[in-house]
Amino acid sequence: MGLDKLLYLQGVGAEFVDCNGTNITIEYSDRVGILQTMLTDVATPSQAVFNPDFVDQRNHMLDAEPWTQLLPAFQWTYLDEPSIELSLPASFQTSLQIQLTQDNLEVIEFGCDLSVMTVTGDYRIGDTAYLRWQLPLSRVLTAKQRQQLTLGYHQLSIRIADDVAVEHQGQLMLAPRKAWQADECAHDRQWGVSVQLYSLRSEQQWGMGDFADLQTLTKTMAKEGADYILLNPLHALNSAKPDYASPYSPMDRRFLNPLYLHIPAIEEFQWLSAKQQFPALLQQAKQLNQLEWLDYPAIHRTKFAALELMFSEFKQRHLHNNTARAQSYQQFVQQQGLALLQFAEHEMGLAQASQQSYADSEFFQYLQFLCSEQFQQCQQVAVDAGMKIGLIRDLAVGALVEGSEVQANVEQFCVNASIGAPPDPFAPQGQNWGLTPLDPIKLKQHNYQHFIQLVRANMRHCGALRLDHVMALRRLWWWPLDEAFGRGAYIYYPVETLLAILCLESHRFECRLIGEDLGVVPPEIVSKLFNAGIVSNELFYFCRHHHGFKSPAEYKQQSLMMLANHDVPTLAAWWQGSDIQLRMDMGLLSSEDDLHESHQERNQQKQQLLDVLVAEQVLSCDQAQLTIDIKQLIPALARAVANGKSQLFSLQFCDLAADTVPVNIPGTWKEFPNWQRRLPETIEQIIASELFADTVKQLQQVRHNENDPHSHAVNG
Repeated sequence: MGLDKLLYLQGVGAEFVDCNGTNITIEYSDRVGILQTMLTDVATPSQAVFNPDFVDQRNHMLDAEPWTQLLPAFQWTYLDEPSIELSLPASFQTSLQIQLTQDNLEVIEFGCDLSVMTVTGDYRIGDTAYLRWQLPLSRVLTAKQRQQLTLGYHQLSIRIADDVAVEHQGQLMLAPRKAWQADECAHDRQWGVSVQLYSLRSEQQWGMGDFADLQTLTKTMAKEGADYILLNPLHALNSAKPDYASPYSPMDRRFLNPLYLHIPAIEEFQWLSAKQQFPALLQQAKQLNQLEWLDYPAIHRTKFAALELMFSEFKQRHLHNNTARAQSYQQFVQQQGLALLQFAEHEMGLAQASQQSYADSEFFQYLQFLCSEQFQQCQQVAVDAGMKIGLIRDLAVGALVEGSEVQANVEQFCVNASIGAPPDPFAPQGQNWGLTPLDPIKLKQHNYQHFIQLVRANMRHCGALRLDHVMALRRLWWWPLDEAFGRGAYIYYPVETLLAILCLESHRFECRLIGEDLGVVPPEIVSKLFNAGIVSNELFYFCRHHHGFKSPAEYKQQSLMMLANHDVPTLAAWWQGSDIQLRMDMGLLSSEDDLHESHQERNQQKQQLLDVLVAEQVLSCDQAQLTIDIKQLIPALARAVANGKSQLFSLQFCDLAADTVPVNIPGTWKEFPNWQRRLPETIEQIIASELFADTVKQLQQVRHNENDPHSHAVNG
């Protein structure tokens, strides 16, 4: 009984419903193995979790001790119906004096007794009974005081009338019920493009798409009526191993990847031409720009060599003279606080371990200053161009254990596990993403500080944030790093609290929220996301029923509909079947029979797609042939899907170039160069094409709003 209780209190799941709707029971030994994984740093050796005394102590700490604390360290409530929860012995009869200090430093004081509170629970520890009370603030605050309440993280202080010398303290978060959304945008049918930023081509870049290319793309798409650019995660990756290129496997999600810096736009670049190394660097950049695939190690060497030289100039010309630019830098460092210092020191340590030599760790602070500077300019360009949303950032679901995010906050993570997905028909062995999970118990014990910091860092300088694998707010599948601890289990998280934090920060940054809910979605989170105003993420390929593709009229309204994304074939590859042949060439299909069967199934799906396009009257029966040219199909498909119910619609920029090379093939690592593809043409060449013009014209027609489409720009 004690161990079962501890499994429950630690959030270790017992069962789940798989992708086929089958209820799956998780093996008890696997649940216990995950519990051992969670508690290895608490109970060493890990076998101590089977010790009855340890189990009893842990259960007491998690279940009983909170009842003995008058105020929890952290609690939250909705601003429109605020209340305070507190715990008192059942014998308590005295009045309370309460002080609420809001984070704007405004102080609200009031007194109360038990007559205005409601009992919501009880617990007995030995001979002492405890009651949990709820105090609705509407019963004790004046009308003026209620008007003074604001969203935010506020400090509670409570004194008992007959013991005023003792002060009980805790934090009260006042949250909105829904994520932020501009009222004037609520009924718009906005559209935009998604892009892997590194894949963009231009004549000015140094071997990969950068923030200057993002500005070019933003200005271009804004002129066409687009309201946003949806980006891949821009998180800091492993600078010591530049070929580890997946944007979804970051070292630190709070900071940006310096490889996206546009070197010529940096102020210190003007002094670079006097350097002996300058001609060679320009030549290397030119050579990198001719490659068909990204050479991350070479790009890193070239850009970091230039950045080192510029940092030297920055120190000499600005820091030593305390110029206005130096003061801006110092202000940035101060605002970022300890997190930036830890990140810089960690990056310096990784560099030294890989025989890379930099002057000091302040170099990495300088890089983040530049990144923030250029990325902020990108969102400002979007705002100035009239985009209603602007940039949409993407927050990866986890970080690598060796990165600074985990190492600097190791007390809030479980470093003995990695996250992924359980076995299913598509991946019989399950999926292990190699990312370190936040520990829900430790997260709560630290008042959710890392989650708050993470959300804030990713809401800066954008109009919306996409949350990768949003189901992680409710549960995550954990794999123990030590196979002796079993085959994994689901760990459950305090979803209501995490959603409340997201909604609060969303309002503070005026940042809309999109939840990537593709895959196995626990039913209990669907309504929570919807009620919180978080936009669902649909993918056209997956919008199917047993008859074929769904009609656009069946799409979710509160959703972002994407024609394709980075994990599925491009539209041209899917239509031509080249993705199937590629899988065969890589050995992912086992025989010619499998190849033939896959092509037959694809032809059936293509015919089902044509049937939808005819039904939507974007193609005639004569046009709807399997031989139709992709450059005729994409505009028709974009029109049909964009005309659906979805509030937001996007298509990949690479599909506007009819590209056939995949961004990423899930399940491959050595077989295919994922995340290294460059687009076949420059931005200017793509937007000058007939395919681009035809597709954008269709979107302008079906996504037109009666209001001026560019009258309300947000979040500069």
